Amino acid sequence: MSGYPYKSLHDLAIEDVEWMRWQKLVNTVAALFNSPVAFINQASTKGIEVLVASELPTTHYSPGGSASKEVNVYCHHVVQSNTPMYVKDASTTDQWNDNPEYTKDNYVSYLGYPIQWPDGRSFGTLCVMDTAPTDYKQHLFDVFELMRDVINSDLAHIYKENELKVESRLDPLTGIYNRRGFEEAFDKFTALSCRLNRNAQLLFIDLNNFKSINDTLGHEAGDQVLQRFAHTLKSCTRESDLLCRWGGDEFVVMLNSDDQVAQKEFIQRINDKQNSECDNLGAPEICFSAGGAEIAPSQNVNLRDFIHIADQQMYSCKDKAS
Repeated sequence: MSGYPYKSLHDLAIEDVEWMRWQKLVNTVAALFNSPVAFINQASTKGIEVLVASELPTTHYSPGGSASKEVNVYCHHVVQSNTPMYVKDASTTDQWNDNPEYTKDNYVSYLGYPIQWPDGRSFGTLCVMDTAPTDYKQHLFDVFELMRDVINSDLAHIYKENELKVESRLDPLTGIYNRRGFEEAFDKFTALSCRLNRNAQLLFIDLNNFKSINDTLGHEAGDQVLQRFAHTLKSCTRESDLLCRWGGDEFVVMLNSDDQVAQKEFIQRINDKQNSECDNLGAPEICFSAGGAEIAPSQNVNLRDFIHIADQQMYSCKDKAS
């Protein structure tokens, strides 16, 4: 395994990273220690990846550069132990004889503190290196730890903000996308379909006689029906498909499919699953009507237009059923 399980912050669509603030912090660390290099690194899928590097001519590594887990660089030891490490002089031990930072770039001294996610998991390191042996005084360690804590605080803010963003895009009752979340995901979904020259199928689903369930059995029973139907949709779709509670008892599904046969098969799967669960649980039968719209990659995509087409087809099916 060449890397760690976490995607790079450079590759994620996170708007809350204060890159300029981190850049100033790294430059300050290098100046404070009178060091040729300082970094903020992340333990990402690439290995130890440079996120921010000091802006000095003596800094050999640039943001985006990385070292896989198989390469014996200093920061791997900090990340894997989740504890600080200070190497005064790498030449005094054989441990670093295969470390290219020491053997190739002559970084003989290293100080690294772990940067952590709010739950304590290791995110990466704040580190400083030197081409000469060092013997740092305690006040430098204190300041270095404080700067690391600033980054930890920033990470906690990023984590919370993005957690809230995810929550704001999900329907709290069913756990699938709400309308806002679906609209944002739809744009990415159709853009990918266009790049792959692949059709997509949009389904608009309405639960029949849902109001009577609320009126006769109560709103708690109605909520359970919605949750169970959303669970059925999840079990009948793939991870690449999109699910949404559009509002009330209306649901929208986007399928990765090139033909309308998949629409009919999908609807049949929902029916079969629903009938099976109702029989096993002794729950009220859930009937629904569905209409579809096919989205070709060459079309100008407007979600509202396709929702309208699918909605009209759904009402046509409902009229025929009645």
